Amino acid sequence: MISPDLAIKILLLVPAIIFLFYSAVYLLLFELNVQPRLSRTYRNISITLLGGGILFLAIYLMI
Repeated sequence: MISPDLAIKILLLVPAIIFLFYSAVYLLLFELNVQPRLSRTYRNISITLLGGGILFLAIYLMI
C-alpha cells in the first residue's frame, strides 16, 4: 500500500508539472503573438499558472 506521505507528494507534484507546462504554452502564445487581440489574456493566464505551479512545487519541497 502506498504511504500517505508519498500520496501527498504525488498529488502536489502532478498539478505543479501540469501548471508549469501550460504556463510555458501560454507564454509561447503570448511571445509569438498568435492572436494579438488575446495577447494580454495569454500573458495573464501564463503568470497565474506559473504562480500556481511554483506554489505547488514549493509545498512539495517543504514536505
